[in-house]
Amino acid sequence: MRRSATFFVFCLIVSTVAMAQGNKDSSSGGLASQAMDRLSRGSDLTSPLPPESEKLVEIASQSDADAPISTRATYEEWVQKFEEDMGVKVGVSGAGRLFFDGKATIRVGPLDSNYGKELVLAYERAISNMQADFILQTYGVLQTKKIDELFDDASTNSGDFPPVTVQKARKEGRLATQLDKALTVMGKKLDAELVKQGVPQANLNRMSIEQKKATYKDNFTKETIRSAVRSMQGLVPVQTRIFTETTPNGESFVVGVIAVQSEKTRQFARDMAAKRPTAVRGTPMSISSVLPEKKGGYLDELGFRFMYDEKGRPMLLSYGRWSVRVLPDWSPSRVGRAKENATETARANAEAAIVAFMNTNVAVSDSRTIGSISEELVTHVSNFEDEQLKGIDKVQQTVGDTIDKTLRNVKATATGDLRGTARIKRWEDTDSNGILHVGSVVVWSYDQLANASAIERENTTDGRSSSGLKSGSSVKEESRSSRVINRKEDF
Repeated sequence: MRRSATFFVFCLIVSTVAMAQGNKDSSSGGLASQAMDRLSRGSDLTSPLPPESEKLVEIASQSDADAPISTRATYEEWVQKFEEDMGVKVGVSGAGRLFFDGKATIRVGPLDSNYGKELVLAYERAISNMQADFILQTYGVLQTKKIDELFDDASTNSGDFPPVTVQKARKEGRLATQLDKALTVMGKKLDAELVKQGVPQANLNRMSIEQKKATYKDNFTKETIRSAVRSMQGLVPVQTRIFTETTPNGESFVVGVIAVQSEKTRQFARDMAAKRPTAVRGTPMSISSVLPEKKGGYLDELGFRFMYDEKGRPMLLSYGRWSVRVLPDWSPSRVGRAKENATETARANAEAAIVAFMNTNVAVSDSRTIGSISEELVTHVSNFEDEQLKGIDKVQQTVGDTIDKTLRNVKATATGDLRGTARIKRWEDTDSNGILHVGSVVVWSYDQLANASAIERENTTDGRSSSGLKSGSSVKEESRSSRVINRKEDF
């Protein structure tokens, strides 16, 4: 009722304003229709209208804190809302940009002491799955093989087996178990080995020899192999979210990731790898405006963000994190050491994300076998005592199986120079379940690249004093950029 009343009042106000404007502003009707349409779809009236396509990469790379969504929303609902807010279609290329989505299940629940680590690993797996899907879809090669097998032995002697003797089996050094040439080896020293293992000598006088064959087979199998090897540059995580999914066996927790790749991000990645100025430009943003305002906000951040510095040059802001599993009997110094080590792991994760952005070589192999098996088997067991046949047991068996096998291997490697990176913040926080998380925020910027290059030049001067050099001039020289000849609409 409250929502209906709000909707009615809002429509009345907007309609009145539009009528008052008359012909002075013909866009009022369009504004009213857009606003009423967004309200009817459940959108937040305070959120901005979908941005122009050339601004998607910049706006999408910001935190998703201003895009509220139900805490119990499903992964599919989250992706759908992202598409509506951004005016894009995930998985479909448009305006030189391609958005991806991926997810991975967290192995443990939030109460587990290793949840913080498994959360990071699930995020990494989601990124890996996203890369693999893109590489396979775009550059993959597929091989498929089908086998349809039918065998039916309706002969009157289909259940007969050739006679077998212990002497013959021992002479050959093996016992025949199947007519399909699948044999079980019987070593010459079998008796001695069995005695060593505690089998009574009297039991060795009793022996059973099994023979088996199929009288009917109706099998179908299909194998599909997809493979691809390719390098990938400029993949930017846009939003991350943790979901609770309900399964028949209880609840599971999932990390969802939406990422984008465009010509702008690929060009910036190439320029980063070459340590050269870039022509890519965007709307300047301050780091403080992107970092979480509250301490607890860092628990919501995974991956890195694509943004622009005060000069409009692209830069990366990477959130690395890990967790500490503190045992009750640890001393305070032991806990401190564990936190320091975890913080360095978090920093390594943040730096690795930046290097992977520059260039990642991905090799994917995905093999899937499905099938249906229906067989009728006859088993013939000859029982011997003192090497004399004492009886024969014959058993008929029907086998029916559904085959569903998967073998997936994704290998992603990245190598790059850390010059241009700097850690700007360390943080630690305990979540509502008592898990201690730690993190490091690392940036890559052209200013930092210039400073690192200037320091290297000073340290590698051949015996010459650098006191006469103006470090400020060196930094400006390194931060030069070629003339921008393109607009954002050109990408």
